[in-house]
Amino acid sequence: MKLELFKPKNPILAAYMEGYYFLTRSADEEDTRYLTFPNNYSIISVCENIEMEFGHNSVTAIGSSNGRFVSSLICHYKKPIRITMKGQINEITFYFKPLGLNAFLNKPLKQYTDTFFNSFFPFDDYQDSMINMLHEPDFEKRIEMIEDYWISKLLGFSHPFLERLTVHMISDPEISLADLAAEYKTSRQTVSKLFDLHLCKSPSDFRKIQRFRETLINSMDRKISLTELSYDHLFYDQSHLIKDFKSLTDFTPGKFFKDDSLYQDESINWFFL
Repeated sequence: MKLELFKPKNPILAAYMEGYYFLTRSADEEDTRYLTFPNNYSIISVCENIEMEFGHNSVTAIGSSNGRFVSSLICHYKKPIRITMKGQINEITFYFKPLGLNAFLNKPLKQYTDTFFNSFFPFDDYQDSMINMLHEPDFEKRIEMIEDYWISKLLGFSHPFLERLTVHMISDPEISLADLAAEYKTSRQTVSKLFDLHLCKSPSDFRKIQRFRETLINSMDRKISLTELSYDHLFYDQSHLIKDFKSLTDFTPGKFFKDDSLYQDESINWFFL
């Protein structure tokens, strides 16, 4: 399997989209298996000639010659998703910043999704445009097509305080929801409704996932004890860190960080974006 990551070249697009990647597999490769963990991005994956099988927190993608085009929106899951890929696959995946995808949609994000994996066809020309991108073998040309297309759909996202409040929550993870609501002259109930509508998660889930992802990044950068990780990322104590890790990954931090492979017998690696 080959996976190439890209950051948006257009600074306007970069304000909303974190990045995108191209994933390709040949028909004769061994099956690919990995786990992907909860995040605060809105993720869109598109591919053609594919069969999809869904299980409990699992997705299997099987290369086919059926001509079927699949576009999926993934933005509110709380448990790791086990991904299996078989056969020839050509996929493009876009991942948008927490409120980013709302800037391209006519309706709030929640109206496009109700489960962890949803069919997503937001525009009349969307399917044909995505198929043209998938068929473009020159990646530089494909990048140009992608960025031009998404810029053409940009509407902007305007709310009196939600963007500032979300940034505030990320920069000051100790602040309580009550204090945030008071600072922006609203109620906790309103903040919760806005998060559900535009982020498809609760403020507490958003905070927990953000802290978890930052802990992962920190642990990759240097050797660090669980106690240090706990206090660096404002967990109450080590047991709080362990509880959140088990909730979001099904593993304790000790087991999670022990090996590059979480299921060595199945060669399943975790995939971090």
